[in-house]
Amino acid sequence: MRTGRNLGPLLLGLFVGLSVIAALGVTPAYAKGGSSGPTYSCAVSVTYTTNTFYVKTTVTATGGYLPGPNENDNVKAYINGVLYNTQSSTYSIGNNVASTTVTIPVSSNGSGSYTFQSAILNSKGVQLTSCTGTYTL
Repeated sequence: MRTGRNLGPLLLGLFVGLSVIAALGVTPAYAKGGSSGPTYSCAVSVTYTTNTFYVKTTVTATGGYLPGPNENDNVKAYINGVLYNTQSSTYSIGNNVASTTVTIPVSSNGSGSYTFQSAILNSKGVQLTSCTGTYTL
């Protein structure tokens, strides 16, 4: 039996941009979910195979839980500020950890440094936390 506040569904947004920055390590970001609610953190890991990025975002609630049992993942992918791909999926979550992997195609001549940012929002659109990962081709 779960106890605590019901925060409503969390929305996971993934924003992709092409940049020329050096590769950065993935560091969890932390944000308070409310004065008496849990603390949320997330981490992004990026892998690459031929013409495809796999972007995995893991969200953790400390001192509480994530709403469930299912979450919707609404994804918009951008390159240089231009929308080029939209995806939506539903995934199951556990008690306080959720992870999802998004597949993003890239052209064979798409060399450069790619930055992937995941933003975790509550049902009112307020950002609870965000995290970033990079990959250089």
